Amino acid sequence: MAGKKFTTAANDKRVKLVGLDDPLPSNYFWFEGDGYSIYAAEQPQSTWREHTHDCAQIAVGLEARVRMEWRTGAKSPDRRDAIGNVVSVIPPGEPHRTLWHRRATLVFIFLTRDFLASTARRTSQQTCIDLQPAHLMRDPLIEDLARALYHECEAHDLSRFYADSMTTVLATYLLRNYNASPEVCDSFSGLGPARTRRVREYIEKSLEHDLSIDALAKVAGLSPTYFADLFRQTTGFTPHQYVCSRRADRARELLTHPDLPIAEVAHRCGFTSQSQFTTVFNRLTGVTPGRFRAEHARHDNPLSATT
Repeated sequence: MAGKKFTTAANDKRVKLVGLDDPLPSNYFWFEGDGYSIYAAEQPQSTWREHTHDCAQIAVGLEARVRMEWRTGAKSPDRRDAIGNVVSVIPPGEPHRTLWHRRATLVFIFLTRDFLASTARRTSQQTCIDLQPAHLMRDPLIEDLARALYHECEAHDLSRFYADSMTTVLATYLLRNYNASPEVCDSFSGLGPARTRRVREYIEKSLEHDLSIDALAKVAGLSPTYFADLFRQTTGFTPHQYVCSRRADRARELLTHPDLPIAEVAHRCGFTSQSQFTTVFNRLTGVTPGRFRAEHARHDNPLSATT
């Protein structure tokens, strides 16, 4: 990556990137907008000690292997490990720390309270903002937004108009899907934040079980047809597409355990057979489960191929 640094507010950059124990990569991108900031980099293995922000942080890792810890109020830390594409929505003031185990494409987007509030006023005539946290989840729309921003940075072509537009789309999406305030919820179409969060959590806990449209619609309290329409409006994906994506991501995690048979991985991820698992996994990742496991083993043990 050739790399270019966008630095219009160095002091803000130092504040926003607090927590990084390692030097910034030599090629990184920083863009300062009106009410938002964007950091993008091919980030090497790095540790971000526990810290907080006075703004919302949307952290996207593409092809990552990561561990995250966070604390809500005075509670003891929660922890999650993930492999693949991950999204975290971190509200202002939430303590969190992150360990990126290997090189990954990172895009961090920082949105101030004023930026979120002004977006809410423009889109829904409401100002009550209560973002709900999400940690190391899949959200294909946010992943696509982050990927598009990264490519613009990499090509040295990130204009203010483009950045303003993309962050406004992101803020609107967050208000629609991650905001607990009923004032804002009622002004948007789609499932609404409460139902969306309930369905997402159910999917994460039930990947090895029945996740048909009928089952998910029951969780949402809607008819199957109406639920499917609203789910697509909210996420941009059909329920089946989303469930397959989450099952493939879970499989990537399980495949890193070499003693776990591939047939057992398929079962734990809700696939009806190993052949179905192989077909879906290959379609979504571009490799078979066996090849993914072999490549992961070579990555973790680079000397194994020569010993």
